[in-house]
Formats: sequence, structure tokens, C-alpha cells
Amino acid sequence: MVSTALILLASLLSLAAGQTSVSAAHKSAGAPTALTAVVQGNVIYHRERFVYPTDNRRNPFQSLLLIEDAGPQFDDLDLVGVIFGGSIGSVATLIDRATNKRYRVRRGDNVGNANVVEIQSAAVVFTVTSFGVTRSETLRIRKEEEEQG
Repeated sequence: MVSTALILLASLLSLAAGQTSVSAAHKSAGAPTALTAVVQGNVIYHRERFVYPTDNRRNPFQSLLLIEDAGPQFDDLDLVGVIFGGSIGSVATLIDRATNKRYRVRRGDNVGNANVVEIQSAAVVFTVTSFGVTRSETLRIRKEEEEQG
């Protein structure tokens, strides 16, 4: 709090002296570069101006993940089939209803925001992480009567 007050005081003094530069350490940290004073009638409005240096830096407002790289959403996945191999290793086939894309997964594989924990003879157990919260979900093979009705 004290350092912010000192920066503000230094900015006011530099404006009064006609200087507009601030130390390089404050510029690189994205600190205020100048204090702008606007006079409207008898009221003086003070406003800090922040500058984000863009030299070889990414835009902080752009997502780090592209939509294609994020993979399917767990809610869009259906379990189509399981090749149950017991101790040899099982393989499950999933389909993404949104894109009609198929995925073959084994224990430990990631599909979107889900991780395969266990493959059973008619179900697959996942851990799904959304916004930092992890939950356990199970997908079961749908029977033909369930799909039609």
C-alpha cells in the first residue's frame, strides 16, 4: 500500500515537473506509466494509465488451448464397445456425438478432460476434471432397447 502511494506521488511530481517517464522496472512490470489529469469545470479527475509491454509476449486474453486441441467434452461421449482382455489389457471404443469422431482408449489414456481409470466388460470408469474439480464418472454400453426408447 505504501509503495503504491509512493508511485502515485512520484507520478504526480513528475507530471508537475513536465516529465512523463517512469523507471524501466515499473514499465516491465505493467505498472502505471503516467497519471493523467483531466479538468472538467471545477473537478479534477486523476487516472492512471497502464501499459502492457508486448515485446515477444503473447496476448494475455487469448486462450492457451485451441478448440480442436481441447478434445471432446465428456458429456458428448458414448461408449460403443469394449474388447475386454482382463490382465492383458482392454480397449474401449467411444464416439463423440458432436463430431461423430471415434476414439479407442486404454487404461490411463486421456480423452478431452477425462482420464480412463478402469475398463470393465460393459463399462468404462473415468475421472473427469472440469474447472479444477475432479469427479468420477462411468459410461456404460447402451442396449438396443435403451437407444430406441
